[in-house]
Amino acid sequence: MRQVWLIARQEFIKYVTRRGFALSILMFPLWIVIVTMVPKWTGAESDTPRSHVYTVIDRSGGGFETVLACMPMRETDESWLEGAQHYAATLTDRAKLPNIATLHTSSPCGPAPDRPAIEAALNAARKPGAPAFAGLDGGPSLTFIGAPDYLRAAGNSEFAAAARRALSDAVPLDTIVVLSKDFGAGTDVEIWTNDRDPDFRDLIRSTLTRELRFRAVRRAAPGFDDRAALELSASVHVQDPTAAASGSFITDQVISIALAVILFVVSVMNSSVLLQGVIEEKSTRMVEVLLSCATPREITAGKLIGVIAVAITTLLIWGLILLLMMSVASADQAAQVLGSLRAAASLQTMPLLLLYFLGGLLIYGSLFLAIGSMANSLADAQSLLGPSMLILMLPNLMISGVIHDPNGPLATWLTFVPIYTPFFMMLRIASHPPVWQVWSASLLIVVTTIVMVQWSGRVFARHILSTERPPALGRILAGILRR
Repeated sequence: MRQVWLIARQEFIKYVTRRGFALSILMFPLWIVIVTMVPKWTGAESDTPRSHVYTVIDRSGGGFETVLACMPMRETDESWLEGAQHYAATLTDRAKLPNIATLHTSSPCGPAPDRPAIEAALNAARKPGAPAFAGLDGGPSLTFIGAPDYLRAAGNSEFAAAARRALSDAVPLDTIVVLSKDFGAGTDVEIWTNDRDPDFRDLIRSTLTRELRFRAVRRAAPGFDDRAALELSASVHVQDPTAAASGSFITDQVISIALAVILFVVSVMNSSVLLQGVIEEKSTRMVEVLLSCATPREITAGKLIGVIAVAITTLLIWGLILLLMMSVASADQAAQVLGSLRAAASLQTMPLLLLYFLGGLLIYGSLFLAIGSMANSLADAQSLLGPSMLILMLPNLMISGVIHDPNGPLATWLTFVPIYTPFFMMLRIASHPPVWQVWSASLLIVVTTIVMVQWSGRVFARHILSTERPPALGRILAGILRR
């Protein structure tokens, strides 16, 4: 046993003292920063988005130009109300708060949120210690301007040239919305634009649809004039009765997905280092020195324990860095993530999470260790590593289906594919799969881990001193089943 720990210690020190380890530690947080910041740098996401300038040509004579001209004001009101609803959901006592969605007042563009009444209600119901609500307007991302006279006067045959002139004129204009004479009787809206913005098209569609529905109601009930009644919508808040009170269902689900993805990344990254280390020791004949001091099983056990130690160290450092980054960006967000982590890692689930994580590390590590022992060089390893990586990466293609129905047939069947069981059980842990599946999957992970570790030990002992070409895939599969 002493030889196993000495080899594990040596493997751990060898990996963590390499420059590649430091680079891999820094690359993951750097990747998070790049994914977060690049949209802002490129203008795809910004705190002060560029205003989309549009105009309207209403040939129907139905007053739709006024409706569309009100979109910037409606957008500002809806953004303000969304911020108020978020404050209500997180920082107020919901039992003391009225339905703020019903608090409306009239405006030139129809019903608008009654900001003084909503602000007073939120501050009256806020939790002890919570800051007072102060809704801030970021400014509308839409700007309406009147159409130039030459554009309004242009006929159908001349309109394309007039539109090109308007969109390239000195006056900034991004989009021209054209409503035909028979709009409302099945005719589509024409949008002339150089800006391929699907969100703006969706906004035009929803605004005009809402107006057409209101007019349809007015035709059926001429006295009806309560637009606010048609603006009401249901607010859905998902609660998981089996989850801890400190976490939300959505956040816990995100945490479980993050844990599953991190398991895959850490396992593949550290197992690849293990493979390279075995090939390096084999090519330099260092493995012959190890075999003079320890048995093949002791060497494989020590290497796998070293990989586990490196993976746990990597995970802890990443977690500390990400929590530090979130604390600097938003202390509330960091507290919410910690609450969800406590909920996901409760006394009931913590042993399971450790089992899934360690089982996944050992299964993937054993596979890469076996590949490394059969190869004489990295070129030989590539012939086996490529198909193995394709198989191991298959779960990433199934994530969306499992998230959509985490306890459905697809998720259940994938869970009982032995090499994928740790990944999918970590993915499903927040959705509380049936107890029989938890116990069956846990047993399957234990059995698969034992089989893979024993198989990798046999392969290591048989091929570590061999200079022959790697065996065929059929022989490898047969070796897994051979006792």
